[in-house]
Amino acid sequence: MEKWPLETCGVDRLVVRKGDSRNATKAYLAQAPLSENVRRDILRIEHGKEDYLPGLTSDQKKDRLSRISYEHYLLKVVKADAAVLPYYLHGTDGWWGCGIDAVSALDCWGTEYPGFQGLKLEPGETARMGFTPSGFAATGGSDTFHYPDGNASVARLLVRKLIPEAMPGRDARDIVTAVADYSKLDRAESATRIRLNSTALRVRNLGGERVEVIYSRGGRLHRTTSRQCVLACWNMMIPYLCPELPEPQKAALHQLIKTPLVYASVALKNWRAFQRLGIRSVEAPGSYFSSFGLNEAVDIGAYTSVRSPDEPVLVRMERTPARYGLPEREQHKAGRAELLATTFETFERQIRDQLGRTLARGGFDPARDIEGIAVNRWPHGYAPEYNSLIDGDTPPAKMPNVIGRARFGRIAIANSDSGMGAYTDVAINEAHRAVHELLNQNA
Repeated sequence: MEKWPLETCGVDRLVVRKGDSRNATKAYLAQAPLSENVRRDILRIEHGKEDYLPGLTSDQKKDRLSRISYEHYLLKVVKADAAVLPYYLHGTDGWWGCGIDAVSALDCWGTEYPGFQGLKLEPGETARMGFTPSGFAATGGSDTFHYPDGNASVARLLVRKLIPEAMPGRDARDIVTAVADYSKLDRAESATRIRLNSTALRVRNLGGERVEVIYSRGGRLHRTTSRQCVLACWNMMIPYLCPELPEPQKAALHQLIKTPLVYASVALKNWRAFQRLGIRSVEAPGSYFSSFGLNEAVDIGAYTSVRSPDEPVLVRMERTPARYGLPEREQHKAGRAELLATTFETFERQIRDQLGRTLARGGFDPARDIEGIAVNRWPHGYAPEYNSLIDGDTPPAKMPNVIGRARFGRIAIANSDSGMGAYTDVAINEAHRAVHELLNQNA
C-alpha cells in the first residue's frame, strides 16, 4: 500500500493496493491524490506494451538504457508527466541507496521496474551487476528469506565451521538459537583463533618473509607477526593501515565509496493497527522514511515469529539520505554528511510523526503503542557497485576495486568492496580469491 504525504501531495492519504493487475492498479490510482494525466502515465508505465525504442535490436536497446538514468527514460523516452517522479523516485533506495536519477535504466529493467514491457529485451545480466530480470542474484537465493538476526547467523555458521566446539549445533536451522561459547574462540591449541575486540592499526611487510600487525585491545597496543595476511576490512581504510602501498593503489581504494543507510527498528506493543487497516508494509513517496513495514515472519528451527496482532512486534523503517541531482557517489557523500549531523531526537520525532499519521485510522497512538526505538545509522553501509552512468565503458582491469585489491607482498585484500557488490556471495568469492593468491604465492 502507499501513503501519500501532505508534504508531497498537499493531503495525507493512505491507499491500499490490492493486486498487480491493470484493473487493480487503475482502481488504486483512482484513490490517489494525483491528476488524471499522472494517473494515466503511471498506468501506461506499469502496464503499457509500447516499444519506446523502435528499430533497435535488444543489445542496442540495452546499450542505450545503460547510458541513461531511469528518470531520464521515464521523462524523456517514455515522455511521462514529470509529476510521476515522486511516485518512482525512491523505488531504488533499497538496492542502490539513491533515487532513479542516479541509477541506469538498464539496471532498473534488470530488477523488474516497470516501463520496459514493450521493449522485448532478451534475458541476460544487466550492467555488470550479475542480476537477471527476475531480480534475484544470478547465483541463486531468495529476496524474502532472512535470518531473524540478519547476517549474524551467517557469521555464526562460519564460526561453527572453523571452531565447532565454540558454536553447538548441526545445521542452518539451529544456528539462530545456538549459544556461543566465547571461551573457545581464542585458544592457543586451536588451528583457528578468533580474537574479538581487536582493532588493527598498522599492517606491513617485514622483508620478504613475514607480515607485522599492530592492533589495539583493551586500551593497549599489541604486535603479532605471520607469514601472510588478508585485509578483509573496509577497503577505503586500507591505505591508512598500510601506507606503503603504491600511490595508484591507494587512490583506487579511496574511490570505493560506500552507501549511507538508515534502518530504524521500532518496537510496538502490538500490531493491531496494521491488522485493522489490512496492511503489512507501506511505501511513502516523499516522506522522511521512504518505506516501513512489519518484520517478515520467519520460522526456523526453535525460533518462531509472532502470529497474533496482540503480540509485540518490530517495524523496520528505511531511509537513504541521498542528495537528488548529483551522481550516485556524490549523493552518498552528501548523504553521509547529513546522516552524521542528524540527532537521535530528529529521528524519533520523524518516526513518531510518520507512524502516527499513517496508521491513525487503525487506532495507532505513538505515545501509547511505541515501546522503544533503535536507529541503526550506517554512514558507510552497502559496498559500492558498478554504475554505468559513472563507470561507463571502463575496462574491468581499470576499475578501482580491481586496482585496489592487488596483492601487496604477503598482504592480500578482500571484502565485498573489492568485488563491488553488497552481497554475501561477493564477500565469500573475494575471500576465496585473496586466500588463493597467498596460497599460490607459496606454491
